[in-house]
Amino acid sequence: MLKTIQTSGTQLPYIIALVCVFLPFISVHLTLAISIFFDNLALCIPYWQQCHSISATGRQYPEFFFFKGLLIPTAVFMAAYWLMLKHWLQSISDGRIKPRLITAMGLFAALALIVYTVTLGAVGEPYALARRIGVIFYFAFTSFAHLILLRHLEKLDTSSLNIAIYQKRLTWICLVLVSTAIISALLGFLWDDGWDNWENAYEWWFSVLMVAMFYQVGKMWQKTDYKITLTLSKAAS
Repeated sequence: MLKTIQTSGTQLPYIIALVCVFLPFISVHLTLAISIFFDNLALCIPYWQQCHSISATGRQYPEFFFFKGLLIPTAVFMAAYWLMLKHWLQSISDGRIKPRLITAMGLFAALALIVYTVTLGAVGEPYALARRIGVIFYFAFTSFAHLILLRHLEKLDTSSLNIAIYQKRLTWICLVLVSTAIISALLGFLWDDGWDNWENAYEWWFSVLMVAMFYQVGKMWQKTDYKITLTLSKAAS
């Protein structure tokens, strides 16, 4: 005979959103520190010119293991985040919002992060191509999924939900990401040699802003008292 135990996860969605913010942030900075400590990379400030890319921090040993061991779980937490976001949107809209595209893009972004992480450090053009595809789709789909989220939020009375301030912040972050991405592409075309010195720094800033979007959504979950219920079935004694 099975007995069902239910436990309410009051803060679990918010915690998972925080993990999506801080785990990737800590991961890349930790691997950078390890790389510098073992003289695999030169000491520099990654948010300034002529420093290393994020990928460079995870290519060599021993930081290679930390990079993969932390970013693969990050992708798993992000997949959980997108599934919870779907459930949250449906709950606050009484089922009127159907965020299928957001969920699909978010899950694909998480998968792309795994592909990028697994192939980093592998030698050969097929692996290099997989890395490029993985990182491009991870950044692009994560950003565009949040843009679509903003469009859905416009259909709701976010003021009464007490999340208007986080909606506004998320809007500004998305605007900065999209506008700077366009500027970066133009600079890469018009100022090729000079922009090479700054491109890696832009990648670091872009990554920080992108994970900040998870935080804004996490605060929305917290303000709307979003909960999930975990159910465990076991044989009764």
